[in-house]
Amino acid sequence: MQTNTPDLERPMLRMGSVAFLAGLVIAIVSTFGFHPTSEDLMDNPVVFAVYAEDDLWIASHIGQFAGILLIFAGGFVALFRLLIRSESGTASALAWFGLVAAIIAASTFTILQAVDGIALKIAVDTWYAIPPTADGQEKAIAFRVAEGIRWTEWGIQAYYRMLQGTVAIIFGVAIAKNALLARWIGAVGIAAGVVTIAAGVVVAYVGFSSIRDPVVNVSTFTLYPWIIILGIFMWRKTMAKKMISR
Repeated sequence: MQTNTPDLERPMLRMGSVAFLAGLVIAIVSTFGFHPTSEDLMDNPVVFAVYAEDDLWIASHIGQFAGILLIFAGGFVALFRLLIRSESGTASALAWFGLVAAIIAASTFTILQAVDGIALKIAVDTWYAIPPTADGQEKAIAFRVAEGIRWTEWGIQAYYRMLQGTVAIIFGVAIAKNALLARWIGAVGIAAGVVTIAAGVVVAYVGFSSIRDPVVNVSTFTLYPWIIILGIFMWRKTMAKKMISR
């Protein structure tokens, strides 16, 4: 593995490392610390009531948005900058494909957060605010509107997971094809990407049913550690001995 790092690249790698680690922390805290949960995510009447009663819904999704965008716009951009320096033409080409995939994935996540974090919240609040004694048809229509937005979220999340996995596979192969980072890091990225794509396919077919939980959990517990590993090893690259700037 190459240990030298041009001085010109050190600030970018340090910012990328911090973006990977800080972004992941922000996303995890926003998700598991402030996002409400429900035992059955497919029980829409119960789930919508939980969401309507949550005053931090929009804030938690803004936190998720900020964390994930840090990972993509900071971490993966810095990783791209590192990999295009590779002596392997294949790795350099893959880095470009990875950058494009990361941009598409980040854009898809932005749409997902707008639908889930804002549009769904407004819809469930509207439905929840209609008293049971009111016109039943009005409440039923409001519920169907919220369900439609929920199904839109379902579809966008499926594609986001598949894109997220694609990013991991492309960058994983690029890492494995060069000597700038340990090749086993690339292997972990490929494995995480395959499982994450599988999670996206499962979500596309079964939505938020508990059937998806095993593959989604495996995806989470491989993808998140991989991001941590990338952040640590990119920082270590900045600690390598000096090399002439180019």
